[in-house]
Amino acid sequence: MKRFLFLSMSVFIVVMMWVSVYEKEDDLLLSQKLERAMRLTNMREYHDDDYDYTIRYPSFFEQTSDSLLDKGCCRFSFWQDSLEIVQTAFTEQNTENLTLEQAMTKYALDFHVTSQQKGNGFFILSGHILDDNGRITGRCFHVKFVKHRKLWFVQSLTYPEECEQAIQRIIKEIDNWKVW
Repeated sequence: MKRFLFLSMSVFIVVMMWVSVYEKEDDLLLSQKLERAMRLTNMREYHDDDYDYTIRYPSFFEQTSDSLLDKGCCRFSFWQDSLEIVQTAFTEQNTENLTLEQAMTKYALDFHVTSQQKGNGFFILSGHILDDNGRITGRCFHVKFVKHRKLWFVQSLTYPEECEQAIQRIIKEIDNWKVW
């Protein structure tokens, strides 16, 4: 009888410990779960046949089918509850024949950027997304423009501000993106 009580109590304690650990996982913020998923996930590659560029995106992002309707465009999204992260790539005509410096200045003003970086044949902008009244929305963007003749190859990421740490892996992918 003593053994049965001891064994029953031991099983009870083990089960309670397992439940408490399991519940702690559920208590994590969504941004913390996302950060963990980003560390563990494989990156997939998307190759655009029209413009011959490749981008890398997390394997748990879903490709939006309507993004394939535009030539040279793709869109990958992750959403859960109120959290949405969108990674896109597209081409844009440089109809104004802007230089790298001119384009960076123009887009920096248009997007109200908080950070900009110019490299050899590209520039990167990032900042907060503003609503129609100019107020910060709690969402951010990170975008890279690569110039090639009369085209801009653009890869962008929009995300909630609280997820900035979690999506650093995607930001590094965008920063290191080479069109060819």
